[in-house]
Amino acid sequence: MSRDPLAAYEKLRQTFSQDVKSDANQILLGEIYEASCRFLSKAKERALKSLVAGKEYFAFAAGKKLSRAVNKQLFISNPSEWEAFRKAIALKPSPETDAERITRIIYSVAVSFFCYVDLTKEGDQKTPGTFFEYLIGHLFAWRLNMNPKTRLPVLNLDMEASLPTDFVFDLGPNRAKFHLPIKVSTRERVIQVWAHQRVLDGVYGTGRFLGTPVILTETKTDKKKLEVVEICLPDQWRIYQMHIAQLKRIYYLDMPASYAKLNEVFPPLSVKAFGHFFGEADTLPI
Repeated sequence: MSRDPLAAYEKLRQTFSQDVKSDANQILLGEIYEASCRFLSKAKERALKSLVAGKEYFAFAAGKKLSRAVNKQLFISNPSEWEAFRKAIALKPSPETDAERITRIIYSVAVSFFCYVDLTKEGDQKTPGTFFEYLIGHLFAWRLNMNPKTRLPVLNLDMEASLPTDFVFDLGPNRAKFHLPIKVSTRERVIQVWAHQRVLDGVYGTGRFLGTPVILTETKTDKKKLEVVEICLPDQWRIYQMHIAQLKRIYYLDMPASYAKLNEVFPPLSVKAFGHFFGEADTLPI
């Protein structure tokens, strides 16, 4: 087992796409979580002023460096939780672990590595983003017991062509397919998710692909003032859902309250904690 999070991450990066759903990937994700927690256990915790109602945040500090904001209620610094989660989701289709706990565990795996990178590298946004894609992509693949596609053929009368996509999971003939965008956060770029869904609907027909984006958080930290805010655009989301395309679910690990309220208004926009996916994966395509 690697004691260096980046060394374990490099192994994952080299082998991930060979078999996205593999137990080997799941073990490496656990190694990264454990190594990151070991590193963070020696770092200091600094309280942040949360301007997000009902949430508390802190950051890890090492020397002059400060990590991104960590949701105090969600973060678990105990790597044994990953093993407990692995055993629970092995009892497919419905894990015995509750959705809230699953969400906390997955949040902790992601954020622990993010904070390690924040404290050991300078301005590296690519590594955390790619790791988050690996984490969520693997969990989808493992739960559905199939590997994703990242390109799809497009009917073209004059030439063969293919459409680059986010992860797509094909459940087989006469069943819908999952379209899985994965984002650390969205801000103004979220329209890309709806636009991509619109392209899939136009090429293959409405309802053939279920848009199920997974997003970590919408927090932003002012490291000078040590303040945390959430940047959310709920009214724009409603417009996109009405006029561009329909997403089946939007999953969060640190769910903003303003987006949770979209469950209660028109048009229908179901926003849930990601832990719910493991219990409802088999019924979503029906």
